[in-house]
Amino acid sequence: MIRRRLPAVSLLLTLTLILLAGCGTGGAKGIDTAGSGSQEGESGSKAIIPVRLVEAWYSKGEDGGYFAALQQGYYKDAGIDMSIQPGGPQVSGLQMVAAGQADFGISYGDEILKAREEGIPVVGLLAAFQYTPQVFMFHKGENITDFKDMNGRAVYTTPGALYWEFIKKQYKLDKVKEFAYTGQLANFINDSKSLNQGYITNEPYALQQENVDVSFLKVKDSGYANYADVLFTTEKFIKEHPDVVAAVVQATQKGWGYYNENYKTVNPFIQTYNKDMPTAAMDYEAEHQKEFIVTDETKSNGIGYMTKDRWQKIMEQMTDMGVLTKPQDAEKAFTTEFLKK
Repeated sequence: MIRRRLPAVSLLLTLTLILLAGCGTGGAKGIDTAGSGSQEGESGSKAIIPVRLVEAWYSKGEDGGYFAALQQGYYKDAGIDMSIQPGGPQVSGLQMVAAGQADFGISYGDEILKAREEGIPVVGLLAAFQYTPQVFMFHKGENITDFKDMNGRAVYTTPGALYWEFIKKQYKLDKVKEFAYTGQLANFINDSKSLNQGYITNEPYALQQENVDVSFLKVKDSGYANYADVLFTTEKFIKEHPDVVAAVVQATQKGWGYYNENYKTVNPFIQTYNKDMPTAAMDYEAEHQKEFIVTDETKSNGIGYMTKDRWQKIMEQMTDMGVLTKPQDAEKAFTTEFLKK
């Protein structure tokens, strides 16, 4: 299953949320949304608190740290009964979390900023990927060394994708021939001069199975400052359940530490959530995503670390593209207070 990034949230999402909020089922079962989030059993010992996390897409190695924390009992040890719900094309984690139908979700930094502008008060808690693993692939041997070399070529990409809009503007790609990427790679395979969007963790592996060798340009090298695989919740949930947030964030950090070194023991567990995903494909994901998770910055500050400068830069890039109508306080879009160094 090729993972596709959903378009950025829009005004329609805000209207949808108003409807959902009126008929939502409330937070995850067991959490008193009017209380502190800390519960005690009859014996006075701390109770296990049920929590729901919704993924951005189908279960995969790109969410391996969450599944490792679940499999290894890190959430349970922290007092959390974690339930992971797979996402998909008809599932919006932003909608579900904002409507109280899930407690945590996974998204991108730019999508969180866009949601906040539209009145959806979500907050990033942990950026599992310090940079997006998205790439533009091209057939091996083609004379492409930089994004400017895309000009004049056919490019298969998601219409309106923010990183693509940034790259077009940044590198003045006024002669590029845009075609919608539907998740099928046949057009790219048949056109040796074309480029195709993808994830370094995904499409190159699929093409290997077709004996198609590719090279690629990494979106992170374009200058687009986006964080990826960002764990988020709402301002309200943070205020009412800070102990739950801290437990989930720190258990997730520990889970990513385990997954990076022991992914082959976790991937069969992930496959129980997504039977169409071969463990070999998830092993490939784990091997190729580590460079986006373990960086000099996270070695010093802990997995998931985020900075004001990066969030500010994402916000400024989105404002410059006209995606955000006005600058916002980037510090309100994220918090590092729950991360363990």
